[in-house]
Amino acid sequence: LEPDRYYPLHSTKAIAYLYRTYMVSLSAEAQKSPITNVNVDWRKSELSWESSKNFSTYKCTIMDWHMEGIEKEVNRPLCRFPVELYMPLHKGVFLIIEVPNTNISKKCTFSPGGMNGSAIENFSCMIYNICLMNCTWQAGRGAPADTQYFLYWQNSR
Repeated sequence: LEPDRYYPLHSTKAIAYLYRTYMVSLSAEAQKSPITNVNVDWRKSELSWESSKNFSTYKCTIMDWHMEGIEKEVNRPLCRFPVELYMPLHKGVFLIIEVPNTNISKKCTFSPGGMNGSAIENFSCMIYNICLMNCTWQAGRGAPADTQYFLYWQNSR
């Protein structure tokens, strides 16, 4: 797996991205699935995969720990979720790819990575005159001295 290294934060008007690593773990029964190379691109809100078999339809689901989620049916191994995905990702999410009317599926778990105590603290943003946003934060207490954080802005649609 080649995980994307951007981790989205919650926001009401936009989605901010902090540079964070994460781990996607696969369930044992899903490892036999023809669905492989699952990848999540949080910047594009895309879930993609490869399949050794040619299926006409897939069902993909992203679900939070409260079992609330978004389900989509697609005809190729690419699933786009709404950019305005207001789902708390800091506790992790489940990603499920299924082939309808079969027992074929791939279940993955997204878990935000990083060392304990390395998450940013006191994150806040101020918007000035609708055209300038200034965000500040402090490095986590347990973060190594050379830790770097990056913030990206993406407009909501």
